[in-house]
This record gives sequence, C-alpha cells and structure tokens, in this order.
Amino acid sequence: MRQINRILKIEMLEFPNIYFISNSGEHKILNIKNLFKKLNIKKDDFGYELLINKELFNNVVLINNALAWEELVKKITLPSGRKIEAYFHLDPIVTIENSESNTSKNTISILGNRLKELRKSLKLSQEELGQRIGSNKQYISKLENNQTDPEFKTIRKIYEVGLNKKVIIVHYDNDEDPLNSITNSIFKHDFLAWGEKNKQNLELIEGVGEKVKCLFYDKNIKTTEDLSKIHLNDLINIIPNKSYRNLYHHPDSWITQAKCINSSDWLNAIKMQRILYTGTTKTVYSKIEDLAKKELKDDIFIVK
Repeated sequence: MRQINRILKIEMLEFPNIYFISNSGEHKILNIKNLFKKLNIKKDDFGYELLINKELFNNVVLINNALAWEELVKKITLPSGRKIEAYFHLDPIVTIENSESNTSKNTISILGNRLKELRKSLKLSQEELGQRIGSNKQYISKLENNQTDPEFKTIRKIYEVGLNKKVIIVHYDNDEDPLNSITNSIFKHDFLAWGEKNKQNLELIEGVGEKVKCLFYDKNIKTTEDLSKIHLNDLINIIPNKSYRNLYHHPDSWITQAKCINSSDWLNAIKMQRILYTGTTKTVYSKIEDLAKKELKDDIFIVK
C-alpha cells in the first residue's frame, strides 16, 4: 500500500527554511523562496507576502498535516455565489517533493556513516561484511552511501552477526544534554524514576553512611546538591583529620560522586563507584545499583 505524504511535525523555522519531519520519518528542509520561484508565485499572487514578512512566515502551523498560515486569508466566491475565506497552505505532496533531506539529522545518513567507520575499524571489506550477513558488496555499499533504509531486524543482523556488536535503541530529550540523556536511555524507566526520587539522598554516595551523614548535617550539608557545591578543603576540615583516609572510603571522590548523582548522570556515577570499590576488592559493586535493585527488586539496565 502506497504511503500518503504527510507532515508530522515542524521542527524549526529559519527564514526562508522550514525544517520538518514527514510521515516516512525523514527530516526535511523546505526553502520557501525556491519553492515559490519554481511555482512561479509573483508579487501580486496569494501567498507572496510570506517572502517579505518574516513575522508572518514564522506563524506557520500544521493543519491536516499540511503547512498553513491562518493569518494569510483570501476571499473566494464559489460557483454557487457563496463567499468563503481560505487560508494559505501548501499541499504536503508538493512540500515534500520540493524539500531537501536534512542529512545532519536523518537516521539513515547517520547509520551509513557509522557503519562505514566501524567496518573499516574492524578491517573488513564491503564484500566480507556482505558475506557474513548472507548478502553482497553492493548492498553494503548502498547502506554506507545512504541509498537504502534498512529495517531494524536487518540492522541487528549487520551489527550482531556481521560486526559482532550489540545493538540497543537509545533516545535523548530535546531540552537536556544529549550525552547525559543518551547514556541514561540504557537504564530501565523504573530506575530513572527511582533515581529522580532519591538522588538527593547522601547515602547513595559510596563511603557515606550514618556517621558521615551526622557530620554533614552538623554543617548543614543535607543533600547531594549541598555536597556537590563545597570545596575539597572544606570537606577535609569536616572529617576528623586522623581518620580522613583510614576510616572512610575514598572521601576525595564524594564531591564528584555528588555532582554526578545530583545531575542524574547515573552511568558515570555507577562507573565511578565500581572503580572505587574494585580498588580494594575483586568484587564489582556499586552502592547505587545495590540500593536500587533491593528496592525495585529488579536489574536496572535494559541490557546486560
């Protein structure tokens, strides 16, 4: 069944460009100047005002999955004599067919470039990779040059069979640091919710127990946020000098741990705790993981 062209979301406006996502999942860019030139829309034609009025241009909205400007209205007399007002809009098919691919955001482009880099790093030819997955050199070439859009099961076969790598789906939030958000997408949602609820708890920090908490509370340090803001020298003065390194587990890491936990950088916080703990024992351990698993009664990672 043929897919009908539709526009799902307007991503950004940067006159004369409109960045949007089509229902095929492709990120596209429409240059309205180029489109109007191709359609031969001239100065006195309906819609031309969009080229000279940037404020009006920026008022574009989606109506019935088409780009539309409700403020740009034209009165029309129907054959029956009835008069109506129609807002200016662009047909989705015309819009998509006259748009360019936004290669900086399209998954297919990123996949092709990444696949080529990884294949070369493993010293595999396109022919060798093709043979590993039961395909051929021509298909790998199409993938690397962004000439075909593979299904997810094909991507898994390429990476897990052809390249001996694991594939997971990651995501990131538009209003967050992409690196932090992407790394957190390898955790289960229940853990992330648990982490947000408990991240101010000082006991999440490796080396901090009831005794240390009492010392902190006396100095009005009651949360990981409070601890993340103090200087190491001030921390040293809080803890009795004689017991600074002998009785407490890596106190010089507490501030860094607090910063990671307070900013929800769970991957680095857990990684740091594992490194700290394995410095004195062969066991791999993270206090954050241990507390979360006990309360959630489940593993915290999507993949192991």
